[in-house]
Amino acid sequence: MRAKKSENKPYEVFLIGDTGNINRHKPDPVMETLKCHFDKNQHSAVVFLGDNIYPRGLPPKSNILYKDAEDALKAHYEAIKDYHGKVLFISGNHDWNKGRKDGYEYILRQEKYLEKLFGSNVMLPSGGCPGPTEINVNPNVTMVLINTQWWLQSGFRPIGQSCGCRVNSENEFFEHLQKILDNNKGKRIIIAGHAPVYSYAIHGGRYKLRHHLFPFTVYHKKAYVPLPFIGSLLPIYRKYFGAKEDIAHPRYRLMRKRLIQIFKSHKGLIYAAGHEHNLQHITKDDNHYVVSGAGSKLKYVLQEGKNLKFGMKAKGFFKIRFDTDGTAVLSAWVVDPVSDKGTMVYEQPLS
Repeated sequence: MRAKKSENKPYEVFLIGDTGNINRHKPDPVMETLKCHFDKNQHSAVVFLGDNIYPRGLPPKSNILYKDAEDALKAHYEAIKDYHGKVLFISGNHDWNKGRKDGYEYILRQEKYLEKLFGSNVMLPSGGCPGPTEINVNPNVTMVLINTQWWLQSGFRPIGQSCGCRVNSENEFFEHLQKILDNNKGKRIIIAGHAPVYSYAIHGGRYKLRHHLFPFTVYHKKAYVPLPFIGSLLPIYRKYFGAKEDIAHPRYRLMRKRLIQIFKSHKGLIYAAGHEHNLQHITKDDNHYVVSGAGSKLKYVLQEGKNLKFGMKAKGFFKIRFDTDGTAVLSAWVVDPVSDKGTMVYEQPLS
């Protein structure tokens, strides 16, 4: 998909992921904070970085979880129905029925429902396809959306023209992504997917001592069941072998390795993801990796790391402002009970 080029004006992109647990029937603090940043005189887009419905996407109507899942999507719409800019959703592992074999049916159902609420071309790549989907924002900025969960999914995964997908193989996906990046040299490029390429949190294999002593706190912060020594097996396994949603998992490693190879030849590129329930800015090989998965849930993140410029456990989102001179500034905003617009906790020009 290639959209028409718009005027060369400043452009803002709001990056917010893992919003699937937002309040269903009353104003949500994160979404209300986000709304306060919208300016009708400012060209902009909001990108929801996956896991739009917890716990398991949008099931069939006969499923007991359907009403709550439907309410989650309605809550997204109610929060931003007056927004003037572009709204985009990416799918995450929870949207695919948490990676189960029938996840394809779940993602098609969610896409159809989102189109009913927001209009066409709102969930990309469409049809559960891997992508990549290119959107030319203006002469200075291009966005590329990819479906990282496609790589990690069990069961049927759509591929090829018979499924409405633009690529016919995994290798062709990377070739097409490389072509898009080559064709947009000299522009600011932001690639958005659900799964991070780098992370200083749990999916990246970063654990605290308490996770070794109380391993079930990985899944629930109050699960303080002591298992010294034996408890270390879970963090060690997820760090070096990985569940499907972890960077260490073989399928994840394959996808990540190929993406890193491509990204290295395009300095200044921005890759945005969710998945981790925190806020991170990581720089590596002259590129920027943003993790913005603190839309409705929180989990710990390291405060320091070799390539970690910023890490914070707080509900909020990132904003990138692209100016007409080619400069870009990244900022992180978190909910503040005394300020409708929230508090800016981090700001960094992107080289």
